[in-house]
Amino acid sequence: MSVQRLDAMIEVVAQAICDPAQALDQVPHSLAVQWPDAPALELTVALASAADAAQVVFEEVGETGQRAQHVWRLAAMVAADVHYVMLGKAGACTAADLLAFWQREDCT
Repeated sequence: MSVQRLDAMIEVVAQAICDPAQALDQVPHSLAVQWPDAPALELTVALASAADAAQVVFEEVGETGQRAQHVWRLAAMVAADVHYVMLGKAGACTAADLLAFWQREDCT
């Protein structure tokens, strides 16, 4: 795991949480496109870390707090997708593998 890459991912997600004009459902896809070689679970870590940080600051009240809750759900869905991809794959699962899965399943 690259600490710099993870920090950059967390920053992207945190900015999305704080920007009500940004559609949150596309954030996992955007992360995977930007870092296709990253381990797939790293996307989940970035989503969960940013959501947790936002909730520490904003709690669960207001729009930003609610957006952080939504990102927690996205983190759980990405983790489930990683598990599903891993069922049919030997070796590590990358963000590119998730992109391929999402395209096959029309999840984007």
